[in-house]
Amino acid sequence: MSMASASRISFWQKLDFLPAIFQISFETLAAAIWWPLRGERAPRTFTRHILLSLMRKTFARLSTEQLQFIAGSTESNYIVWARAQKTPVQSIQISHLNTKAFWIGDDQADTVVLYFHGGGFAMPGSVAHFTLLSQLISSATQVERSVAALVLQYDLAPAEQYPRQLTQAVELLRYVITDLKKSPGQIVLGGDSAGGNLVFGVLSHILHPHPSITPLQLSTPLRAAFVSSPVARLTFTAERFRLNEIFEPSPVSTLKEWVANFLGTSEKDGWNEPWQNDVEWWNGLTDVVKGILITVATDEVMADDIQAMASKITTAYPELTLFSSKNDFHAEPGIGVAVGLEESESTQFIKSWLVQRLL
Repeated sequence: MSMASASRISFWQKLDFLPAIFQISFETLAAAIWWPLRGERAPRTFTRHILLSLMRKTFARLSTEQLQFIAGSTESNYIVWARAQKTPVQSIQISHLNTKAFWIGDDQADTVVLYFHGGGFAMPGSVAHFTLLSQLISSATQVERSVAALVLQYDLAPAEQYPRQLTQAVELLRYVITDLKKSPGQIVLGGDSAGGNLVFGVLSHILHPHPSITPLQLSTPLRAAFVSSPVARLTFTAERFRLNEIFEPSPVSTLKEWVANFLGTSEKDGWNEPWQNDVEWWNGLTDVVKGILITVATDEVMADDIQAMASKITTAYPELTLFSSKNDFHAEPGIGVAVGLEESESTQFIKSWLVQRLL
């Protein structure tokens, strides 16, 4: 069964949810009691501290199969969101890949955002991702620009492994150009965390075709690309990962498991680990995309790797903007909105940057 749909789990895995709930609740309560003693080594508000603790405890306690079971699929979450918004359920299908993408907004809009969701290649697109994109589209309408989004439902690991997800992302872009007749100048790429990794994978494929994916040549550059906390490197052994884990929604042990599931028998390469590419790799990027925005949380465990990657790209490509927030956590634009947090600094910056790119 494709992991685009929800996972099936055994009776014993279902039974395990009860003790898991007690353990997660107890450990989160302990984190709440510890809060007054936090010092500077903790998220900036009690709400964020509890939220991040709850997510870390949940990811650490439950198996990937259990998490996928309760998370549903990108499609099921899209349907929930669409019904709540009283908007029609609309999708496209890339038949030869058995791959879907879901519309947010008017499918006849002048500009289309192709969005690749985060979740460690293990979790589906969430209601929060659809809400975020709806907000971005609303911002664009304020300057009288018609924008829609297509959210890719890529297959999840470990059922499907690299380069399957990159193939699906590249083929969605090809579909929008070839079948929907959109020029590259009408297309924006977007993604958070693992989805940000896919954005750079697609850009890299255009520059240097992946040996197992059909090359894609653009007639003109893409309009823009924005990524939030992209997974730039697939190694999590630096001391920073231990020291700053408290600022993260996922424990480092889970990140390591998800990456191993994603890679399978494949090696790290220039398409799945953009951090490793030298400056020359990015030569010619000005012919691929008109502008790139990367947002990063200063305290997140991946910040050093993201900044190192951005520095190399900027040397070859001056149209890159790097926005760092001291107050946000990893991929907060695609997570915070789900739990009622105030709009993050990164989200605000993405909105204003994207609107400027649409003018």
